[in-house]
Amino acid sequence: MVGEYSYCPVEAKHYLKNKVSHCCWSPRTDLIALGSLNGRVSVHRYKLACIWESLPPHQNSVVTCVVWRPDGKCLAVAYDSGHVRLILANDGFVYKEFQYPRSITFLNWTAGLLTKQEGKGSNAPIYFPDLSSLTMFQSDVNFNTSDTFKLSQLLADSEEHFFILTVYCAGVLNFYGSDSFLIARWACKPNLLSTELQFKFLGCQFSACLKYLLILYSWTEETTGRSFMELQWVPTTGLVTFGTQLRNLSMHHSLIRISKTLLDKGFDQICTSWEDMILEMDVKFTNYAKERLSRNKKWSLGVELLEFILFGNCPTSLRKFLVEDWTAPSLKRTGTATLKAYESIKTICFQQLQLILQRLLFHTSELLGNLRDTQSYAKFGVSVKQASRLCGTIGCVLQKSQELHLVIEKSITHLRAFFKWLYVAILGLSGRVLPDDFPRVTPAERELVIDFITNYLQPVFVQGSLQSFSVDLVEQYIRPGEVRKPLEAVSAHSLNEDRSRSHMRTLIHLSEEQLKSGRFPTGLFHYCPKATLADLIMHTLEDDITTLFGPPAAGDFDRACFGFAESVSQLLFCEQLQKSCVFDPAWDFCSQFPAVFTGDSRLRNSPTDSNRQSTYLAWSPSRTELLLTEFPFDLTKTNLHGGRTACLEVDDIPMVPNPNQLAYEIQDLEFFTPELLTLLLRQTTRTSNSETTEEPSSTSHIVMVPVQLLLAACDEGSSSTPVSTACEPLWSSSNCHLPAKRLSELITSAHVESLPCTATKLATNGGRSILFVLFEGSCMCRVYLLDCPETDGSVVRDDGEDGVGDAVMEAGDSDVVENVT
Repeated sequence: MVGEYSYCPVEAKHYLKNKVSHCCWSPRTDLIALGSLNGRVSVHRYKLACIWESLPPHQNSVVTCVVWRPDGKCLAVAYDSGHVRLILANDGFVYKEFQYPRSITFLNWTAGLLTKQEGKGSNAPIYFPDLSSLTMFQSDVNFNTSDTFKLSQLLADSEEHFFILTVYCAGVLNFYGSDSFLIARWACKPNLLSTELQFKFLGCQFSACLKYLLILYSWTEETTGRSFMELQWVPTTGLVTFGTQLRNLSMHHSLIRISKTLLDKGFDQICTSWEDMILEMDVKFTNYAKERLSRNKKWSLGVELLEFILFGNCPTSLRKFLVEDWTAPSLKRTGTATLKAYESIKTICFQQLQLILQRLLFHTSELLGNLRDTQSYAKFGVSVKQASRLCGTIGCVLQKSQELHLVIEKSITHLRAFFKWLYVAILGLSGRVLPDDFPRVTPAERELVIDFITNYLQPVFVQGSLQSFSVDLVEQYIRPGEVRKPLEAVSAHSLNEDRSRSHMRTLIHLSEEQLKSGRFPTGLFHYCPKATLADLIMHTLEDDITTLFGPPAAGDFDRACFGFAESVSQLLFCEQLQKSCVFDPAWDFCSQFPAVFTGDSRLRNSPTDSNRQSTYLAWSPSRTELLLTEFPFDLTKTNLHGGRTACLEVDDIPMVPNPNQLAYEIQDLEFFTPELLTLLLRQTTRTSNSETTEEPSSTSHIVMVPVQLLLAACDEGSSSTPVSTACEPLWSSSNCHLPAKRLSELITSAHVESLPCTATKLATNGGRSILFVLFEGSCMCRVYLLDCPETDGSVVRDDGEDGVGDAVMEAGDSDVVENVT
């Protein structure tokens, strides 16, 4: 019979490291994510061996939601601080982070329905090498090789499926495509709530066909004490009709954002490498200059160095500084480190910077080509003009990066000559006799040193106090502000010559007058001589990307995919509860997605069910009854009440003694598969002696409820079941028109597993036949492997690829499956 299992406990933890607040199994593997009350998130294998643990964004953050992406590669984590993190499942790398003003109370990730032909993805891999095959960044501070590899893998991922991330915060639903592209934003409210009562958003779920969104609300009237549950239906046919276009926009947004992140990290590495080059020289000169300025406010390092190189006049303090403080061996090490850092910039950073900029331009150009199909893309609010402007900004950054390359070439020539002169000078001041074949400072190098000291070695004062020395020619490019010295001062080539050599400019032959003409919009060949590379990357490029994709800052927003104005509702529950009771209904959605999203072939839906793609809602308003509703594939606002609904009375459990006839309560529920609903039942045993101070004891049980058997009760009584109106509750204890089935009549003892102590939460993985149970106190848990008994008495497990293992165990054998992938 469906739902009959033997439970094999594979691991029990009596003391977890952190108190667990949320738990969720991966839909494709045997990994479980645990969110804790102290804000830590960890991923474990089914035997609870920890793979990685992630710290919270703030010290006192609490995890409020954990959800996996349908392909099992990533998970989203929400915190009460308003942060949402998107994390790679294999190692815990945070690749995206959102910030909201208030606590996040709901997350959901849904897979869109696209054929492989519709989900081809970008053809960038044809033209660009994989970043992981190139020389990576080398920095232990900001960015490292591993991080670059992870982002490059995200960049190379063509995203064969379209994923929608739903985030609920402070009454507003936000929908993101491909992790970060905002599709819609809506301030939701129950249709049947006429007053200004505070309502509670319970959750939402897209249907399996992706044509409608189901939203659950609850609220309580303080005056009457009545509690309500409402189901709201929002048409989302645009997600199917325009699915290919939305997928393309979302994919390109993701590719552009990841490329921009890599660009930011690459530029940061350029700045870090350059600072490493001049760090020791800066520290040495700054300490010496501060000591001299404390005795003479008019003293100048540049003047003192020029006197030494021009006239050979070396003051005693400078001689002591060069010979004793900055010795010849130390200076040699500084010079060697400087040249190595420069080579790092030249061979690594610029290689990455140019490649990433070219790839960013490629993805933007792909997007621009799509947007010019105005008939298909105009409705989504992404401007062709702004995409063209972004291409122009990227072209400007490419040219400015080439300028910086020439600037550093010039600066390193100055530094090489400067270090050589200092080294020879220190040896001479030390009284050492230089051999005849020792390299001397040539007149050309001497001129370079004078030029460097005069024009480029600049002191930085803050509020009248010396802070550091900077090489002005480079600093004006890698710091915000403006370029004060023209490129002609750095390179022998003029701007016009550099412009004519540009490969992109030779693609389209435009005269200088045409380039300056107002008839030609600011585009690929725009050039801003005073803009710094830092401002272009950190501000201009970022602003252009945000403007291209960014929705309005506030208010409802929709890209022609959601019919929020056409939403309709059904009142599910209306009843007056006891004052001591807190209305906290249990609920869960389940959608029958196509077979590609089902991990276990043995538990896969039948072809008929997959074609129908039904969506199920299980809800328990009073915790003593369970209601199960099936929504058909062709649900519309005209037949919102056309689905099957059945009621299950939780009366008794077969083969479990209950001499005092104590009631069972539904502590938690979750769909194991579309065919099975898992209930966590709790029974509290109260003492008969009213004078005793002993706490009531509780027992917990896991029950598997066959979905189709329960819905069959609806089919039997469908002829006498009236159709409920929108304002008439679908179920209430005093007036229920639904066919009911008792739990004791629906299941057998093989559907039940008694737990050793009181449980509070469960998480199921039907595709892998695994079940996680969290016990009272949030520090104890147990993991079960579920086995289906066969007619011959054996127990067969077939977990498919990437499962917890393949094994056959005889009935009664208590050995644990040890074959773990």
